Amino acid sequence: MLKTNKLQGLLLVLVFTLGSQTVWAQELTNTADTNSGIEQDCGLTISGKVIDHDTREPLIGATVHLDQPDMSAVADEYGNYHFHHLCQGTYTLKVSYVGYKEESFTYKITASSVRDLQLHADTKLLKAVEVTGAHLTEQAQATATLSGRELEETRGLSLGESLKALTGVSSIQTGPNVSKPVIHGLFGNRVLLLNNGVRHESQQWGNEHAPEIDPLNAQEMTVVKGASGVRYGSDAIGGVVLVNPKPLPDSAGVKGKVSLIGSTNNRMGTVAGMLEGKLSQLPLSWRVHTSVKKAGSAQAPDYNLKNTGFEEQNLATTLGYKQAKFGAELYYSYFHTKIGILSSSHAENLTDLNNAIGRERPEQIGEFSYDINRPYQDVTHHLLKAKGTYKTGDVGELQFTYGFQQNLRDEYDVLRQASNKPQLSLKLLTHSTELVWEHKPISNFSGSIGTTTLWQDNTYAQGSRYLLPYYQNFTAGIFWMEKWRQDNLELEAGVRYDHKNLNVKAFEGDELLKPEYTFHNFSGSLGAMYDLGYHLTLSGNASYASRAPIAYELFARGKHNGTGSYEFGDPDLTSENAINTMVTLNYHSNYRFNSELSLYNNYISNYIYLQLGEPVLAVDGAYLTGYYKQADAHFWGADLSLQYNITDMLSLDTKASIVYAINTETDSYLPFISPARIDNTLRYSLGNLGSEKLSETYIAAGGLLVDKQHRYDEQSDPLLSPPDGYFLLHAAVGTNIQVGNTTLDVSITGNNLLNTSYRDYQNRLRYFTDEIGRTIMFRVGVPLNIKNS
Repeated sequence: MLKTNKLQGLLLVLVFTLGSQTVWAQELTNTADTNSGIEQDCGLTISGKVIDHDTREPLIGATVHLDQPDMSAVADEYGNYHFHHLCQGTYTLKVSYVGYKEESFTYKITASSVRDLQLHADTKLLKAVEVTGAHLTEQAQATATLSGRELEETRGLSLGESLKALTGVSSIQTGPNVSKPVIHGLFGNRVLLLNNGVRHESQQWGNEHAPEIDPLNAQEMTVVKGASGVRYGSDAIGGVVLVNPKPLPDSAGVKGKVSLIGSTNNRMGTVAGMLEGKLSQLPLSWRVHTSVKKAGSAQAPDYNLKNTGFEEQNLATTLGYKQAKFGAELYYSYFHTKIGILSSSHAENLTDLNNAIGRERPEQIGEFSYDINRPYQDVTHHLLKAKGTYKTGDVGELQFTYGFQQNLRDEYDVLRQASNKPQLSLKLLTHSTELVWEHKPISNFSGSIGTTTLWQDNTYAQGSRYLLPYYQNFTAGIFWMEKWRQDNLELEAGVRYDHKNLNVKAFEGDELLKPEYTFHNFSGSLGAMYDLGYHLTLSGNASYASRAPIAYELFARGKHNGTGSYEFGDPDLTSENAINTMVTLNYHSNYRFNSELSLYNNYISNYIYLQLGEPVLAVDGAYLTGYYKQADAHFWGADLSLQYNITDMLSLDTKASIVYAINTETDSYLPFISPARIDNTLRYSLGNLGSEKLSETYIAAGGLLVDKQHRYDEQSDPLLSPPDGYFLLHAAVGTNIQVGNTTLDVSITGNNLLNTSYRDYQNRLRYFTDEIGRTIMFRVGVPLNIKNS
């Protein structure tokens, strides 16, 4: 009897223990935070309506999707949707509907809630212009993106020339083949370029040093206007250009495209090819892209521009691996170009040089030729990128990127004796890293924190003439950015610190100097964006950025053959410090009319600029002179873009910009600042013209009006007053042609169709020659579908 009672007691203890564990486990399941002990409620409901943002009409059949848990709902005849049995937490609802932009809404749910989801009409699907400012983008700064048909119409042009299609962006040029982007009057090292997510580093201190990036490999190019130092580096005072290829394919198969481009002016021919695919058995994707260009001497309306031919060879390969929690990407690109330099920009003596400046017609013209003679440049750039991503549970993602770049620049001067060696041979090695953690929304906050490093070593070959010193540069930075969003309001803020060490080896006569520089650069930004409703969005941004001088600005001394000038640095230069404010009003997502107006104001203390001086005579010829100076500067201006659909088929696109820039210390104007400009384009969509073989046919025509740069004085232009303003007529026509099972993309664009003789103020060679004349470019794209999934 006693044993039986003991056994019953043990059974009761066991049952009680198991019951307690079951209850405890259930309590764990119903607990949002096991550490805090807060009881969770998993019987919550989130519901509401999906409606048009402007008309407030219900969008019947709209799809609402929850990622966690994986659930979907379809809006009923009244636009209603609902999800039940949800626990407390943060949820993201992705909403899609034909004719509307897909949008995401993130809410923190602590009780059953009603949330109406408002969608904006997609103007792209309604055949609107594809160069757009962004609505509620990833940042409150003004941005513009070149993609789709607008990007296709620039294929064959350089990166700098392509970006001129965007409002507020111009280019500073050195002859017909070299241009660099200018954003709100700022250029050079103040405008950062990111090639497939890696900060482009090369010998970019020269105005005639075009970015070694192949735009034919890009799916879109985005310009972030204004100081962007928090995310991309403290020296991004002017803005950032993001050159992005399209994502790797996510479905099995092999496909590609071949593009053929020809130009009448310099008789340029371009062949580009792309193949990409994904393995069916493994999560591996790949892409190979290559292009080859060759062009002869460019043609002004009345004469030949002698020795302005160029050739270019490019290759880019990508390999990607992607799983649910982990992803990796390996990318390599090769860029090589050989660029002839205008013969008439180099003179043997001061008399010839003075006579050449402002001459109506250059003395050296010659006949058309594909030959590239001295002076010329030969540049090779290698980029290797390795990136890994890892999802840190449900709270975010960790990203690490390593970049290696090698830039080789050889410059060949005009020589009286035969020589196959370059007179200047430079090599720049760059190693960069970036470690970033991006966290998902937490109480309406989302953001990222990261650290970056940059190590560079610059050398020149023995026997080269001196222009740029040996140097080693190490920069380490840390940044933190956060965004807060609720309903129609979004706020963002960020801070960054960069520590830079610059060790230089420079010759002063026969003496070797080894100065060391240390710079502490801070950046910060505060932005806000508010959806006013009825298509209106108001955004503003205030930022501070600091840029340390580069080695060339500090220690340049010698002949710069690309611009035909002698340039001199200043070792006492200090960091530039910019305080930039910008306000943007965006009227968007309207079928008939869209517009964006940006006003900006930028104070830059210790602004570094190149001041031209009187020509000098050297042993091997006569040259212009340039001296790096520093002064406080004030930039301000406005960008305006308008898109108006006159009818369902006819649209008008207007882009206008103006910028002012003065030296506040001397109350004088700064050199090389963009003059005011306005570009108007009428586009008529013809559809298929009644033929089953044609689709997306269009014709466009417009004109670019550039004003004379009236804001100049002897300090900004000591050699020659700015040229007159000019008007250029341009046009385009294109269609898709069905040939068998293949659809060809065919287009023709023409620029300067009236063959106008003019000179551009921002071209360093405007002292010697006119710009190029009438140019007609032909493009044919042939898609390849080699293997279906």
